[in-house]
Amino acid sequence: MVYVSKSTIHSMKLKLVFILVIVLSISCSRKTLQNEDYSYYKREMEKYKRQSENKKPVQKTTAKVIKKPTGMGYLSAEEKKKFAQLLQVSEESIQNEKLYAAIKEWLGTPYDWGGESKNGVDCSAYVQAIYRKAYGSELPRTSIQQFYLDPESHFKNQKYLKEGDLLFFRLRNEDRVVSHVGIYLQNGKFTGSNSPHGVEIVDLNNPYWQDKYVASARLLNIQ
Repeated sequence: MVYVSKSTIHSMKLKLVFILVIVLSISCSRKTLQNEDYSYYKREMEKYKRQSENKKPVQKTTAKVIKKPTGMGYLSAEEKKKFAQLLQVSEESIQNEKLYAAIKEWLGTPYDWGGESKNGVDCSAYVQAIYRKAYGSELPRTSIQQFYLDPESHFKNQKYLKEGDLLFFRLRNEDRVVSHVGIYLQNGKFTGSNSPHGVEIVDLNNPYWQDKYVASARLLNIQ
């Protein structure tokens, strides 16, 4: 029979408690990192709300579906077919031809941080240009300014997305709140000027974008 002293048992208990504390700390840290984006986002929203109490409310632009006048189509039949294929929807679903015609002008433009032209454009300048051309709505220049434009319009659940909604992403852990923006289209697809590919239409359900997603904003009175 092996005799174990009380002091040894006490020492073993302390070691077990110490190991348990370390394991729980690591687990909590992982959970904190997983929730970091949203908790930080909420704190920033509260701070911004307090600062903006006396500001004039944002007037939303009414986004009507623009049907092409006879003989003045925004898209050719072939262009409409191309967008339907990119979005994996029927051609009849491409209703707002003015929106897709504006996107068509930019597709394939290289990504350029700070760029605002067809030679190179960044995410927020592209979104700004599309909103101006398709909806006659003027947005601020940067993604963070666009994000803070109307906090009351924010929502997180992607099942409520409609064509024209803005999508905000946080691409790097060191970025504060958001650093990227795109425009939701249809069928889980959105358009943006994405590094390194440039202006494109991509799948929001891709794990990369889901991991970076922060929130959406509806700045249009969509009808």
